[in-house]
Amino acid sequence: MAAKKAPLKRCKVLILGGSKGGCGRSTLSRNLIVAARQAGLSVVGVDQDAQRTFKKWSDRRKAAREKFPQLVDCEVIASSIQEWASLDLTGRDLAIVDTAPGIEHGLADMISLCRQADYVLLPTSASTDDLESVVPYWTTLSESGAQGEFVLNKANRRTRAFASARSALNRHGRVAPVEVPLLEEIASPFASGLTVVDYDRSRGGEVMQDVWRHVRRELGL
Repeated sequence: MAAKKAPLKRCKVLILGGSKGGCGRSTLSRNLIVAARQAGLSVVGVDQDAQRTFKKWSDRRKAAREKFPQLVDCEVIASSIQEWASLDLTGRDLAIVDTAPGIEHGLADMISLCRQADYVLLPTSASTDDLESVVPYWTTLSESGAQGEFVLNKANRRTRAFASARSALNRHGRVAPVEVPLLEEIASPFASGLTVVDYDRSRGGEVMQDVWRHVRRELGL
């Protein structure tokens, strides 16, 4: 009698969303995919932004690995929200999706994607402009059944704006227990295909690893 085949594992889906550019989607996508790969997971990045920031970074990383093969490889696919259903995620543990900003004309598709996802992260700064954009966006997603939370990015705990923003966000949804500070060391490695997570004993790297550990628990990975 032939042995039964084990059922294929389902790929978990993490969405980096938001209706404004520059909120930190690509920053988190790049650091989270490196942290997940360092943890030994099979991960694919999906870049739905027409600017291809996530994909261009992964291409630079391939070149960097020729000199530094100890860097974990990070595959990123250039795609679009309309192509989502046709992507083959078989055998993957996790897909990290960097979505496009300005989704007003594709809101129905974005709502559908976020409802299918296991978790949605909405990075935002403490600025009034960002809050006025991200709060109604999340209200729309959560009312549709999406699961997720806000992540404060470019944060400075010492300012009144930070405390006010965290309070405002808490009134509308969950806020990640780890915020990402405004540090040059977080942004500077991207030009070389690296992330701050690739460096040992860096403050920014520890923060991003904390974000990853939190997200991993939420995803059940």
